[in-house]
Amino acid sequence: MDAKVVSLQVGKVKNYGSKESKDFISKYWESGSFKEPTQDDIWASKLGLLGDEVADKIHHGGVDKAIFANSYENYPTWAKFLGEESLPFGALAENLTISYLHESSVCIGDIHKIGSAILQVSQPRKPCWKISRKWKNQDFTNEIYISGLTGWYYRVLEEGAISANNEVCVLEQDPQRISILTSNIAYTNPIKYQEILENILKIKSLALSYEASIHKRLNGSANLDYMKL
Repeated sequence: MDAKVVSLQVGKVKNYGSKESKDFISKYWESGSFKEPTQDDIWASKLGLLGDEVADKIHHGGVDKAIFANSYENYPTWAKFLGEESLPFGALAENLTISYLHESSVCIGDIHKIGSAILQVSQPRKPCWKISRKWKNQDFTNEIYISGLTGWYYRVLEEGAISANNEVCVLEQDPQRISILTSNIAYTNPIKYQEILENILKIKSLALSYEASIHKRLNGSANLDYMKL
């Protein structure tokens, strides 16, 4: 089966919770993670999809995290984990929900054509605490992290329009062939998988922020507090 976009989502930053509350479920926070499916053609610019927003511009967004994609094949796994019969599109705060592509088959540096846009896989997603807050489950972020089923980010090489049901055409594959899943597993255990992390650093198109985080992981200075509520 050919890979395709089964759903396309964008969302605005909104405020949630109460500034007076101190528990993780109801305390105040800002997020653009509640994204809504659309059947419209959406323009993919160098900085992301038109009409989409991120709250934390230090850790999200930018040219190397312009568009966030997730595999639709992961949905049953996360529905079971969260105790839900099914999950709505955009459940992982992704812009593109893609079928027949997976973290085990998508590699850093691969180039995909979706609609009239040409995108390059720049790095895995590093799940933060907000996905736990969104689903009111304190363990969700860590479960995504240890599973390696994080989804992946695209940079936009050529701007263009994307819509739901667009096919995902693989134009070029990086010669290193290091999958998102392999990268994520290595990141969780830098001592055991030091060689893999060092090989990731050889990928010419690797996002600079992810390159820096791998260096820190290798030298023991990485800070994983972005996952904590």
